[in-house]
Amino acid sequence: MYWKSQYTVAVNATSQRQKGKEMEKENKMGQEKKVQVKVMIKKIKNKVWLFLKKIYTKLPEKMKVHIRKLKPKEKIRGEYKGSDQAEEMPVLKVSPNRGWIRLFWILLAISIILGIYNNFTSVDTVTVEKETVIEEKLKDTNALESYVKDFAGVYHAWENTDREISKREKALEKYLPETLQLMDHGMITTDCPTAVEVESVDIWSVKDLTDTEYEVTYCVKQRISEGEQTTNQSNVYQMAVHRDENGKMLVVKNPTAYALPGKSSYEPEEKETDGSIDLKTQTQIEDFLNTFFKLYPQASAKELVYYVKDGVLPAIGKNYVYDGLAGKAYYMEGDQTKAEVYVKYLDQDLKITQVMQYKLTLEKGDNWKIVEAE
Repeated sequence: MYWKSQYTVAVNATSQRQKGKEMEKENKMGQEKKVQVKVMIKKIKNKVWLFLKKIYTKLPEKMKVHIRKLKPKEKIRGEYKGSDQAEEMPVLKVSPNRGWIRLFWILLAISIILGIYNNFTSVDTVTVEKETVIEEKLKDTNALESYVKDFAGVYHAWENTDREISKREKALEKYLPETLQLMDHGMITTDCPTAVEVESVDIWSVKDLTDTEYEVTYCVKQRISEGEQTTNQSNVYQMAVHRDENGKMLVVKNPTAYALPGKSSYEPEEKETDGSIDLKTQTQIEDFLNTFFKLYPQASAKELVYYVKDGVLPAIGKNYVYDGLAGKAYYMEGDQTKAEVYVKYLDQDLKITQVMQYKLTLEKGDNWKIVEAE
């Protein structure tokens, strides 16, 4: 029983301490709030005083007067005696016109209200920054591209017999509206000297015109037969396709010829050995590359581990014979050792010489290793 009573006393003492701490905490918070209120009232008073002072300075001189302010009376031998000394003090002369009085009190009330409002809002206002992420919606155009390829395979192929012409026009009915069917009627006639086959259709771009209409640019490769002569030709066209919310499609603009892209005037920068790597190191790198590219065509993935880091160059398993480096440049890029090389291979299957281009990043450990390839 003794230890139980001790335990009870200890628990009571602990609870009293906790209550004491809570009370101290509440008192502290109350004092802080009082201090905040006093500071706020002081700010309001200062703002009102400054406001009134500004008003006084802007008033015309007619409304400003000076009055004589007597010094306070002094008590001498139990009697109060006034002082003949006086000092002048600037005061506001209130016009008998009551409109000025009303205006003054209205401005004073507004300034006090604004001061209180600003102080409360400055304490309670929390600035919240919102980050808006605009996600780009990717549309699935696979069905649209397949539709255009099927259409182009029919539209750009024909034969010059009545049966084939009729068959072609019938097939186009499921792609074209009536207006375009009438427009294209008579496009191919029996006196047309050519017969055309479509070898391939490549979609170059799909552009949104509206929510339901798309502009498609494509290239069609055709085999053109005229008598015994056969030629191949590639042409680029643009067309417009309407797709409704159910996925049904319709060609709304006939294929219109579009320009094939010309050759760009851009000249890629050719790297040159600039002397940032000494001759001894260049010789080591070249010996390493000759060894590697000789083994590379038939090397397995396990064998490449000794030359390539993390499989940056995969095993290719080709029947190539190494024929040397056709071009080479060794230089430093930052703290990385770079090698740009043209590698000549004799292709034993195609019986041609192939030139492969590599941009390599090399590292020297126990031996040289390719750590990055482009």
